[in-house]
Amino acid sequence: IEPFRPGVVERLGLGPEDLCKLNPRLIYGRMTGFGQGGTKFATMAGHDNNYLALSGTLDFFRRGQDRPHPPANYGADYAGGGMMLAMGVLLSLLERAQSGKGQVIDAAMIDGANYVALPLYKWAQSGFMPVKPDGHMDAEKYILVQASHFCEAYLCKEDPKKPGTQQYMSVQAIEPQFYKVLLKGLNLDKEQGLPAQYDRTAWPWMKARFASIFATKTRDEWAEIFYGTDACAVPVLNYMEAATHPHNVARGSFAPTPGKAGALEPAPAPKLSRTPGSAPRRNPTPGGDTSKVLSDYGFAGAELKSLLERGAVVEVSKSKL
Repeated sequence: IEPFRPGVVERLGLGPEDLCKLNPRLIYGRMTGFGQGGTKFATMAGHDNNYLALSGTLDFFRRGQDRPHPPANYGADYAGGGMMLAMGVLLSLLERAQSGKGQVIDAAMIDGANYVALPLYKWAQSGFMPVKPDGHMDAEKYILVQASHFCEAYLCKEDPKKPGTQQYMSVQAIEPQFYKVLLKGLNLDKEQGLPAQYDRTAWPWMKARFASIFATKTRDEWAEIFYGTDACAVPVLNYMEAATHPHNVARGSFAPTPGKAGALEPAPAPKLSRTPGSAPRRNPTPGGDTSKVLSDYGFAGAELKSLLERGAVVEVSKSKL
């Protein structure tokens, strides 16, 4: 796997053409932002929201008339990049079992970002996602970006146990049967004269109505009211709260972070029945496991020592990052 801009490893004599000649079964993963080819973008620097922007998916991260708000680095870098490269490796391994040949994986974050958003493109084409005449998503009418009162994050009453913090409830009761349960939890189920759920003209004032109701109780009080129901109303937890929430604890969704007392981090997912993922490990030092890796691949002691002495490989004891 190499993460450099196009042409860098070729200049080092380590490009896929060179290495695949030595080992035709080699699976060579190339991770870039804008891809191995195309236009001048391929040689340009960029970051997560840049790749989302050019892929057409950053426009989906908006609400109302506000500007696009990119997610915290997992839209293109992790989902469109890392996960898609991992999928490419798995697909290549499956294919190699049939053909006996490796191949090169061009994993561009710009490609992966729009591919994981494929359903949104299909929804725009079908009309489910409202689109303005200029081609931009109409965020003021689109349910999934909180245009309606039944898809929103509502600010709750300040919790005296957590003074100075803002706590929210996440609501997404799209289906009519779930919306009815939501209304019941808000004590609106018996109220006469409520507009139809999908009466778009009523969404703004119904959203204000819901907001005023959610402001009467703390987040944890609302969470207790909706717990075990189909209201699609769930507390918005921060990352530390999520790690200790009873549901996540019961599922083993988080595990202790090695070397940091009391800290928790996401456990491997998905959960496999026979071969579950390893427990979290200490952060590796780049170049700190060279000897172990080469030994695992059959390099003997004398040969390994020679490689290290000649500078063909390096091993460091402390990261310079």
